[in-house]
Amino acid sequence: MRVSAGLCFQGDRLWIFRRGPGRRNAGLWEFPGGKEEAGEDPAACLIRELGEELSLRVSRPRTVHTAQWEGIRFTFLSCQALNAPQLTEHADSALVTPRELLRYAFCPVDAPVARALALNAPPLRHFFWDLDGTVMDTYPGMVQCFRRAAASFGLEAAAEEVLARMKDSLSACVGAFAARGGISADALLAAFRKEENLLPPEGVHPVADIPRTLRMLCQGGGKHYLVTHRDGLARIYLRASGLDGLFTDMVTGEDCFPRKPAPDSLLHLMRKHGLSPDSCVMIGDRPLDVEAGANAGMLGCLLDPEGRFGDCRCPLRARGAAELPGLLTPEPLLPRRS
Repeated sequence: MRVSAGLCFQGDRLWIFRRGPGRRNAGLWEFPGGKEEAGEDPAACLIRELGEELSLRVSRPRTVHTAQWEGIRFTFLSCQALNAPQLTEHADSALVTPRELLRYAFCPVDAPVARALALNAPPLRHFFWDLDGTVMDTYPGMVQCFRRAAASFGLEAAAEEVLARMKDSLSACVGAFAARGGISADALLAAFRKEENLLPPEGVHPVADIPRTLRMLCQGGGKHYLVTHRDGLARIYLRASGLDGLFTDMVTGEDCFPRKPAPDSLLHLMRKHGLSPDSCVMIGDRPLDVEAGANAGMLGCLLDPEGRFGDCRCPLRARGAAELPGLLTPEPLLPRRS
């Protein structure tokens, strides 16, 4: 079976449609089209389907992408809408900018096309990174240091609970255990920092595939910025791992910006380097990193290898760092504007 699907632009925006009830993928959004009939080429099929389903007239379609899905060959074609569509089978429609496509849940075959359109309007070139659990795999050492610090106050701290609370935030973790033991949060935090400072920097390694991912994004013209609340240990860890030279700039706890999800540190770097938020993305392993990016007006990407944050509404998410270059810098489907 062959199917044609239309990227139906109206000026700089394009039409998308939500599938109606009782149909496969009901409630999800799609690019409109349908099955090719005998003797039809993809363009003729799309013109016919758009006319039959939506009373939509379009300019001559041009093929921009093909894909296979469950044995069906899909051809995606770009065209200009010449009138407004009329809904007959669909539950809803929207006329959106390419970047706004990320706000919608698409059918499986349409989703990569929507993402490729969205992330090339304009392309992402400036990558903001959290440190702990995103660039550096600090959590194993942090958990053990925290457990030793808690034990010094007579508190038992299970590793999985410590990790789960740290994934919320370190301050939340400290506060929870301090309240449980009836001790000072400041004292527990100081004990934790003392233990952590004893860790040899060469024993803290990058998250799997991060070095290669950073270099691949650099090779594609990207620049990296670190945003962390850690002190000078952040620079020490990066230097020990040979990653410090890959970062254009960084903000650490020594710069005294408010903690994420406050956007101040991101906004500072954007102003300093003259960056547009449309070309930036904040990458982190916790929802508050994504929230910080949104508060700064940029996209957010959640690196969630353990699937801890399934309820986090984030249009860009990866289970591992190796996925990030393809996810964040897809090949353009349409010619880029100069």
